[in-house]
Amino acid sequence: MDPSETQTIEDLIGRAIVPYSERPDAEAVARLIDDLISQGQVLHARVAATAGGRRTERTGAALAEWSYFVDAGPTGRGDHANWNQARALARILRNLHSARAEQPSGAR
Repeated sequence: MDPSETQTIEDLIGRAIVPYSERPDAEAVARLIDDLISQGQVLHARVAATAGGRRTERTGAALAEWSYFVDAGPTGRGDHANWNQARALARILRNLHSARAEQPSGAR
C-alpha cells in the first residue's frame, strides 16, 4: 500500500473516530460513509485475496464484519444511526488496514 493510500485511510478513520461533540453535520456524515465504503471495499478485496490460512482470526472477523455492516447499513433512522454506522465502518477499516500492514510483502 502506498503512503498516500495509507494517509487517506488514516484521515478517514480520524474523521469518524472523534467524540460525539465533534460529530459533523448530516451531509458530511453521508459523504464520510461514502468515502469509508469506497476505500474500504478496495482494502477489503486486497485483504480477502490473502490465502485463508495466512489470515489471523482478527482479520477474518474484520472481513466478515465489513461485509455485514456495508450490506446492513445503519441500524435505525436518522443522524445518530448514520453517525454510528460511520464509526463502525471506521473501526473495521482500521482493523483491515492493520491486517494489510501486517501481511508479509509476498502476500500483498
